[in-house]
Amino acid sequence: MIFSTPAFLFLFLPPLLLISLFLRRKAQNPLLLLASLLFYAWGEGWLVLLLLGSALGNHFIGLAIENSPAPGRRKTILVAGLGLNLALLISFKYADFFLSNLEPLLRGADLAVGPGLHWHQPLGISFFTFMAMAYLAEVYSRAIPAERNFLHTALFISFFPTVLAGPIHRYSRLRRQLVERRTTPELLSEGIRRFIIGLGKKVLLADTLGRAVDAIFAIPNPGLTAAIAWLGAAGYTLQIFLDFSGYSDMAIGLGRMFGFTFMENFNYPYISRSITDFWTRWHISLSTWLRDFIFLPAAYAISRRIRGDRLLGIRVDSWCYYPAMLLTMLLCGLWHGAAWTFVAWGLYHGLFIMLERQALKKRLKRLGPPLQGAYAMLVVSFGWVLFRAADFAQAAAFWRAMLGFGSGDNREFHPALYADARLVVTLLFSILAALPLFPALQSGYLKLRSASSGAVRVGLQAGGHVLTLAFFASVLLASVMAMAAATFNPFIYFRF
Repeated sequence: MIFSTPAFLFLFLPPLLLISLFLRRKAQNPLLLLASLLFYAWGEGWLVLLLLGSALGNHFIGLAIENSPAPGRRKTILVAGLGLNLALLISFKYADFFLSNLEPLLRGADLAVGPGLHWHQPLGISFFTFMAMAYLAEVYSRAIPAERNFLHTALFISFFPTVLAGPIHRYSRLRRQLVERRTTPELLSEGIRRFIIGLGKKVLLADTLGRAVDAIFAIPNPGLTAAIAWLGAAGYTLQIFLDFSGYSDMAIGLGRMFGFTFMENFNYPYISRSITDFWTRWHISLSTWLRDFIFLPAAYAISRRIRGDRLLGIRVDSWCYYPAMLLTMLLCGLWHGAAWTFVAWGLYHGLFIMLERQALKKRLKRLGPPLQGAYAMLVVSFGWVLFRAADFAQAAAFWRAMLGFGSGDNREFHPALYADARLVVTLLFSILAALPLFPALQSGYLKLRSASSGAVRVGLQAGGHVLTLAFFASVLLASVMAMAAATFNPFIYFRF
């Protein structure tokens, strides 16, 4: 089931929310768990048993870690638990990728190669597996006690707002909320507004951009020109942000409707002034997960094996930083998909992060904010081409065309075929949505209202309420109309 479908908006969410508001607190978690399993089974069928099995297995592994007094045994159980989670992820997501890459070697050794597994990849498996692994790590480090109520563990891993595409939560953040939360009128109102914003981003902007982007990336490589390639790159750069941040907005909004406060997942990444800054703003829940569970442990492990301040004339902090960063970004790319283009995309970003630390940091400071922002957007946009491309040949063809070396002649594939009036308007609104315009307007309005007095303040407050209501009602109505007219278009990150 997808958030941006009539089935969810009109059949699933309203009765669930209504029942939840009138239930006693003790009955809300069982209701939400049942609803979450139904939500997942709606699209994935029997694979809901896989999700439930993951929750059950990690629940008992967490208890085993906590109940083991010997440090060595606790570590063994942790490693086994992490291994089981990785085995689940690899089996369903990466088995065919690894087998297809091993096939030439096996054939060269005259070994028989059977057919690939071709298993269906369960939706959200990367997200709920990472949440489960983080839970075990937090129990092992004694950051939290192991959860003894299976219902809470299962709801944490399978909760329908986050199970398909995050944010990737830590149990330490939600542990108290599972027991003590309350759905206040303020949280409910805020959640509805946030959900509508995300729905508008997805249905009105991202899906419109996606249709043009899909058509452009379907153009044969020899037909690409600079204008077409830049239109495709810019469209996809905006589409993936609006699609994924729109999902995160909806997930965060749904959480607030049911009394949960989730972490933010995006902080206007396209105003970044470097690639390092970009990764503090983009997919924050994943980047912090990778930092805490891959980068920092890897850097620490390297530092423990180097005695002295330098090795081969290179400072220890450099030895720790660069290999750990390279490993982290390689795994980041692989996490996004079982293809070499994703691995290369991760290494591409890792390379720029390392260059910024070593050689570009001082130079970027001298450029000033506008040029810093232009640099970051160029690097990110070229990276998104690699991320979107079907293979390296297509990515290289797009890059050549973007640099002015395309072989197209603008006759068969002209920009006007894709950039109609609707797309141009959508691009403009998408750019505005990617900038912190709304927070700036809200801050200005609040300052103006607080500086006013008497009837002026009352008038501003009433006018603000009317405009806010009209805006959200318009976005919701337009989104519902667009959903009714459009074909099914799932979120981009569902395949990761």
